[in-house]
Amino acid sequence: PATAPEDRLRENINRCLSNALVKGFGGLVIGSVVTLLFFRRRMWPVWLGTGFGVGMAYRGCEKELNEVNFNSRK
Repeated sequence: PATAPEDRLRENINRCLSNALVKGFGGLVIGSVVTLLFFRRRMWPVWLGTGFGVGMAYRGCEKELNEVNFNSRK
């Protein structure tokens, strides 16, 4: 069945937000483990890991949203 461009955009945005949450949380966990094991409880590895996770999600989301064709139906 054909879907409206607005519905495809909504699906992509929902996927992007969930992807950002998962990757951001994954980066937070990895940064926390690294800081506990190597850096004696400093905060910068936690923020760095979270930033990398959210940045990866942003890049994937940007690519996915740029591929949406609004002029025609699927």
